[in-house]
Amino acid sequence: MAKLSARGRTCLAEATREYSAEQLQSAHDKYWADGKPSLTSWERRTKRLMSDGTILEKHDVLFRPGPYDYGREHRHSYGWKVAAKLKHGKSTADFIAVYSADRKSGAPSPWTVTTSGIGRTVVISQARIMRAVESGDSIGFCTSCGADQGGVEPDARGYTCQSCGRPEVCGAAELLSA
Repeated sequence: MAKLSARGRTCLAEATREYSAEQLQSAHDKYWADGKPSLTSWERRTKRLMSDGTILEKHDVLFRPGPYDYGREHRHSYGWKVAAKLKHGKSTADFIAVYSADRKSGAPSPWTVTTSGIGRTVVISQARIMRAVESGDSIGFCTSCGADQGGVEPDARGYTCQSCGRPEVCGAAELLSA
């Protein structure tokens, strides 16, 4: 896996959108009227504007238990992929404006937009941490950028984040006890 900070680039802005089980079931029912539940119970799309003008996209999902999963949900990340390049003449403010603008219907934007930099507040919900603890998988969270990462012991502190490269990853159980 390549580092996001490769070649000296940094994250200028990030847009995140999460889908609940109800939203996913509604979308499933819209296209397949089979009465079955959707394959996923949670999804998150993240788009990052990097300092070189590249827009990266990551898709994370939580699959419902299948016949061979022993009743446990399965987390999967499709990894970072290049989604687009920022058009010539456009800036970080334009990227932020696109994702934070209200919908045409007047509803608020479903995207949460954050900018990188000093003083950035990262909120990791207790429900998200509890899901990680209850899953039994070794999942940790970066307290700097909010990304989740596999292969982290429950009581770990100071692991290096695969997304931002900072040594700020903590195990899920450790975050609950802090």
